[in-house]
Amino acid sequence: MAIIDWVDQIHLGSMKFLVLFVGALAICVLAAGGFVYWKYIQLFPEPSAEVVQLTPEKRALLERLRRETKFQPHGFPPLGYAGAETPEERRRATDAVNGVIDAVLAQPDGPVQAREVSRLIGKGMSRVSQLATEDRDRTGGYLIEVWYILGFKGATGQFAYGPSYSRAEGYSEPLPPGWTAANQPRPIDPRCEAPC
Repeated sequence: MAIIDWVDQIHLGSMKFLVLFVGALAICVLAAGGFVYWKYIQLFPEPSAEVVQLTPEKRALLERLRRETKFQPHGFPPLGYAGAETPEERRRATDAVNGVIDAVLAQPDGPVQAREVSRLIGKGMSRVSQLATEDRDRTGGYLIEVWYILGFKGATGQFAYGPSYSRAEGYSEPLPPGWTAANQPRPIDPRCEAPC
C-alpha cells in the first residue's frame, strides 16, 4: 500500500509540473504573439486629421474615375498590373472602389474629413480582402487615387509601404499608379467624358 501511495505522489508531482510548464509556455506564446502584433500595427501610420474641400472640379474628376472601366492591365510603376483574374473579381473590386467614390460624392461640396475618407477606404479594402494580392493592391491604388484627388497629403492609416513606392514631397502616401507627381494624375480613360 505504501508503494502505491508513493507512486501516486510521484504521478501527482509530475502532473503539477506538466501543468505549470504548459501554462508558462502558453503565457510565453501569447506574449510573443502580442509583441509581433504590436510591431505589425506600428507599420501603419496614424490616419491624417486633415480637412479638405470637396469642390466641383474634384467632384467631376471623381465622377470620371467612377465611370472608368477599372482593373484593366497596365504597366504603371512600380509593379504594373495584369488585370483582374476573373470577371467576378473585377466586379467585386470595382464595386469596392465605386462604393468609396459614391460615399464621397454623396457629401455636399465643402469640408471633407480625412478620418472619414480613411474609414471608407478601410471599408473598401475589407470588401476585397479575399481577392488575389495583385487585385487588392490595385484596389488600394484606386483608393489612394481618390485620396490624392481630394487633396489629402497625410496618411490614410490603411496601408504600410516599402521603399519601392515613391512618395511626392510632402505626402505620406505613395503616388497612385500612373501619377507622375501629386498634381499630375494619370490619364483617366478619355471615353469616360460621358457615362461609360
